[in-house]
Amino acid sequence: MSRITTLLLVFCLILSGCGNHKSRNNQVTLEPDSLSGPYSHAQELFDKARELQKGEDYPAAISVYQQLISLEPTDDDIKSVATLMDEGFLQLVYCYIFGGQRKDGADYFSHIYKENKLWFVRNYPRSVEISTAYSLYEATRLEEAVALIDRALSRQEEGRENEQLYVDNGIASVIYNQAGEIRKAIACGERSLEIIKTLEDQSKIVFVLGNLIFQYQQVGEFEQALAAYDALLASGEGEKNPYGLCAAETNVVQLYDEWGLEEEVMLHLNKAREAADRSGVPDAFLRVDNLSVYYALQCKEYEKAAVLLDSMQVRMPDRSQNSFYHEFYDNYTCILAVSETKGQGGMAIASARQLIGQLKDRPLNNLSVLTYRLLGDVLAEVGETALSIEAYQACCDYIEKNQLVNQQRLVYYALGKLYAETMRPAESSRYLLMAHQANQQFTERRNAGLISQFRVKYETREKEQDNRLLRSELQLQKRTLQYYILIGILSFLLGVAFLLWLSMRHKKSLRLIEEKEGQLRQMLTERQNLNRKNEELRMQIETADAQHTMQEVINSLSPRLLTAEEEQEFRRQFCLLYPSFLSGLRKACSAVTRNDELLAMLIRLNLSSEEIAFALGNNRASVNTSRFRLRKKLELDKDVSLEDYVSRF
Repeated sequence: MSRITTLLLVFCLILSGCGNHKSRNNQVTLEPDSLSGPYSHAQELFDKARELQKGEDYPAAISVYQQLISLEPTDDDIKSVATLMDEGFLQLVYCYIFGGQRKDGADYFSHIYKENKLWFVRNYPRSVEISTAYSLYEATRLEEAVALIDRALSRQEEGRENEQLYVDNGIASVIYNQAGEIRKAIACGERSLEIIKTLEDQSKIVFVLGNLIFQYQQVGEFEQALAAYDALLASGEGEKNPYGLCAAETNVVQLYDEWGLEEEVMLHLNKAREAADRSGVPDAFLRVDNLSVYYALQCKEYEKAAVLLDSMQVRMPDRSQNSFYHEFYDNYTCILAVSETKGQGGMAIASARQLIGQLKDRPLNNLSVLTYRLLGDVLAEVGETALSIEAYQACCDYIEKNQLVNQQRLVYYALGKLYAETMRPAESSRYLLMAHQANQQFTERRNAGLISQFRVKYETREKEQDNRLLRSELQLQKRTLQYYILIGILSFLLGVAFLLWLSMRHKKSLRLIEEKEGQLRQMLTERQNLNRKNEELRMQIETADAQHTMQEVINSLSPRLLTAEEEQEFRRQFCLLYPSFLSGLRKACSAVTRNDELLAMLIRLNLSSEEIAFALGNNRASVNTSRFRLRKKLELDKDVSLEDYVSRF
């Protein structure tokens, strides 16, 4: 049953290996102008192979990858080309697997490893041994895979990136798990988990935790198994990766099976099937169907098992390539055939006897123990007592060594019952006692598991409540921040609108001031022109040497700026433009006269002394004298400009 579990991590390593190519390869990619000839050729081969692989043209991709790993880089290109070759070597393994050529792949990698002629094989033995062990495992050559993975892990890790070490330990965990070396499998799985936590991409953590769930429960560490499942759900990666979630759920199925909780088993088996449906991955369906057949046979639901076997057959890889699924299918078919004989099928019994003999010729593993157990059950049911005892006896050492307590109590009880039927009371008593002890241990484990389950659920519920409170607080903070931002934006917009209004108002005021100043200037200009004409006429009369009576006419024609009414209108218009001017001037000097005020107003309008003279009907000297007197009244220093001073009001 655990072999089904280990198949899952294998597929995840395939997916993660394919996904890791991008990041690892990008680290050595250079600009086109800086690429050397050998590196450029290697990059071209790698890119071509990847495109073929993505297009599922696996035979063509295999050919190109083989060209890539056959290169012999020069000293200047060793590091960059070797990185591409290392990734290409692993991708070549995946191409053989996805292309349904597991046996061919194992033969190819074994050949080049033993031949030791390729430059990459000679210089990067750890990478070659990891990939070759993986290929051998996929081709069901487990002993060779274990030996090679032991050799690979004994080599130094120096120079290997974290992504490579994750794959190394992940593959090792799968192989050790299938070989029954559970503690080694857990150690590699925990190392893989430790490494993956350092990576930016956390998506593959679902596969590592999923595998650890099953491995922990195999050695009775139920609390850790449930904690791993809880961590997987908390990570949220299971929802993103339904294939990984399928893995976790099927492993939890086996955890609850070890506790004998049938309702939980069926619940999580249904969850696993739902995840497989969402993933759409054929291997996921095989995984769930495989486990479902096991439980159907265990519950003696043979019709259901037959339907599930038909479903498996549709999705299984080609028979020309070795696959553990073929072994599962063949073993299940043999067991189902025995169940249908009802003691009358000699051929089916002979096939069962032959299968037991074949299993004895191989090292014990989880798959063979599973088959022994189900064969013993069905043979006992049809009355083949001796053969049933032989099947049960064959797996006793393994289930005792690996502390499979649930299997122990079932197998030992079955043996005790069978020995009692064959009138062998001593053996019967011994196995029934062992079954009783195993059942006590099973009950303790089950209770411990239920307590762990309750504790984990309670802690999970507490965490969920804390998380809900935290989420509510965060939402409140987020909403408050949004309100503050909205208020800030509105305030900013209102401020901008107010500034624009002020600017427009200021511009409008400036335009009005300019218009008023223009009107005053125009009035002054007209008066200046009139004064000039009066001055010219006066001069003509003077030069004509007229009589004394003409002097009165001259005096009457002396230019004046304004009439009293006009002066009053000028002052009114000026005060509209500069409302605080006269009050400021009077405050600065209370002794100023109306003429002084008039002079100051004309200076404020930026008129020159000559223009002021024409406006007032005086000569320039008189204007300068008036300016001097005004400065004296205002007590201005010599370095202070009269124009600047009056512009302040």
